[in-house]
Amino acid sequence: MEITDLSLSELAAALREKRVSAVEATRACLDKIHKTEDLNNFITLCETRAMRAAANADERLARGDFSPLCGVPVAVKDNISVRGVRCTCGSRLFDGHVSDRDATVVQRLESAGAVIIGKTNMDELAMGSTNESSAYGAVKNALDVTRVPGGSSGGSANCVAAKQVFGALGTDTGGSIRQPAAYCGTVGLKPTFGATPTDGLTGFCRSLDTIGVFARDCDDAATLFGAVCGRCETCLLDGDVRGKTIGVADEFFAAPVDDGVRCAFDGAVKRLQRAGAKIVRVSLISFDAALSAYHVLSSAEAAESILRFFGDNKSMLDKAGAEVRRRIMTGTYVRTGENYDEIYVRAAKVRAVIKSRYESALELCDAVVSPATSSAATKLGEKNDPIKTHNGDYFLAGASLAGLPAASVPCGVADGLPVGMQIIGGRDREREILNIGKAVMRY
Repeated sequence: MEITDLSLSELAAALREKRVSAVEATRACLDKIHKTEDLNNFITLCETRAMRAAANADERLARGDFSPLCGVPVAVKDNISVRGVRCTCGSRLFDGHVSDRDATVVQRLESAGAVIIGKTNMDELAMGSTNESSAYGAVKNALDVTRVPGGSSGGSANCVAAKQVFGALGTDTGGSIRQPAAYCGTVGLKPTFGATPTDGLTGFCRSLDTIGVFARDCDDAATLFGAVCGRCETCLLDGDVRGKTIGVADEFFAAPVDDGVRCAFDGAVKRLQRAGAKIVRVSLISFDAALSAYHVLSSAEAAESILRFFGDNKSMLDKAGAEVRRRIMTGTYVRTGENYDEIYVRAAKVRAVIKSRYESALELCDAVVSPATSSAATKLGEKNDPIKTHNGDYFLAGASLAGLPAASVPCGVADGLPVGMQIIGGRDREREILNIGKAVMRY
């Protein structure tokens, strides 16, 4: 077995038992990245920095420091600051910017001994859901290079799927972790809003942005999430869902979903039922309403912050791509004059209703599930229509607006491509939803 075939927890055990060194693991990951560089997962590769960090990790391991992340190579989305490394946000607007400090989540990873191997490709300024709006070129799905990996955290999801690293950080505003996790067949966790610090993040929409994680399985996702929250410990979930109540939204049954996705999702629900969970129907709110409210609110906030950032130098925005300019125009429109009350305020009211409905549903059950996406990964270039692209977050925006934790876990296949199940839980119930995810993947 190749080093890169190990899971994060398996690598940690091998490092602890001195069957492999951190330098060897890091070199194996870098070699894998170079062999598969056509996937275009990385904007910046930090080879010298990573090898130095790996050597330091080996010294820590020799002293008996058996942190579960010590010596483990990971990647960071390119809108999260890593000191001394450029931070482009997938945009020519920030092409020459080099971070002068680490984001807190990066500090915590490095304190735990993790080896940051590079900064991953992403949709420009985190605006997109295919990773095709990146100024550094589209990412190609590791499972089928004619397909997109999803976005905006496509590079992070795809480098985990391609076994180039053992885990990665991404950001999620309205689905940007969960959707690419579904398309790439990885586990992707969007935490409770505010659960992870966002200093050092060049955000898209500060009232929605969260920093979360990608991993190959739910145990590794829980371990990585614990580390960015300041708890460096191995998490081994039991996957026991006996006595748990799982809600399926009434609104799902009328939603536009490909037959293969529906079949994979139904099969996962039945597996949970066979594992001892009770399945109930719950009422949320129209997924269409949630998606519309999300795009209004996020575009308005993004436009305001971008225009404030560039001040009098608005000619810089000529360097921005079409998707960024489109969202600035949309956001400016809904925040001006009579549109403010008619569109923006109405969207804010919808958000309040969504929060109330989701919380009410979670008083009746331990988690609510839905497909993560309505289709498997789409072909490169297929969703250039912005309306179709925006629908990538169809099932996902509601949990973001409610500020609740949600994960996408692989639950089956459709036409040979992975399908993700979204699992939404109550506030600070990340470990519980990952435990349900482990049951989905186990049975």
